[in-house]
Amino acid sequence: MNALVGLGAAAALTLVPASVSAASDTPQLPDGLGPRDAGSVVVIDPQQRPLSEGASATLFSLDLPDGAACPGDSASEDWRVQGFMIPVDDDPGSVEYGVIGPEGDQFPLFAFDSRPFAHQLTQMAAQPGDPGVIPALPALTFGVFTPGDVPPGTYRIGVACTYFRQTADYWDTEIVIELDPSDELAGFRWRVPGAPDGAIDATDTGGGVSRWLLLAGVLAGAAALLALAGVVSGRRRPASTETAPHSQPLTAEKTS
Repeated sequence: MNALVGLGAAAALTLVPASVSAASDTPQLPDGLGPRDAGSVVVIDPQQRPLSEGASATLFSLDLPDGAACPGDSASEDWRVQGFMIPVDDDPGSVEYGVIGPEGDQFPLFAFDSRPFAHQLTQMAAQPGDPGVIPALPALTFGVFTPGDVPPGTYRIGVACTYFRQTADYWDTEIVIELDPSDELAGFRWRVPGAPDGAIDATDTGGGVSRWLLLAGVLAGAAALLALAGVVSGRRRPASTETAPHSQPLTAEKTS
């Protein structure tokens, strides 16, 4: 993956909760819960229209069924929301999530500013123990990849609820990646075999994102996250006895 991914991942690392980083004494899924296919997602554009295909620069998102939720919320039970793109024969219930998402020959999804869509928070439940509704996903893009990063083939792309990296419910659909030397960013196109009738070919609409716009987005996102991390760190620092001296509507470029 390219330097843009590295910048986005480094920024995201500043806010990864300790529960995600811990590798030992991992709590198990609550009784009665386990990997479950909870339904499908629809690949959509930023205007909520279903997409049938696009280029690596195309902005897209995943539309979950109404009311899609994790068994618990993030605030009281530490549930997290993950994005994934895995080979079609892989089991979404067995994905191993690292700090920035799936590892190995499996891939995370990336937001417009190149931050990985990994370990995201649910909405707060009305009371502890109630399901945590999954917020609408941000605009996503494959433009963070470079040619050769993603082998051609059929993948399952979707969203999962995890409890300390262990998958419970997940929603997905299939997407086909095809090499395209004329694609300026990742070197591939994609299509959705199961797209609903009337879905739009994004390459006909011209909507996309340029590498310069991606870079601007990730730098802005990284700066904001690092600033927030500094504020949090400052609040946690013990008080000193010494006197201190005074001292998003989302827009995108159109590709030709």
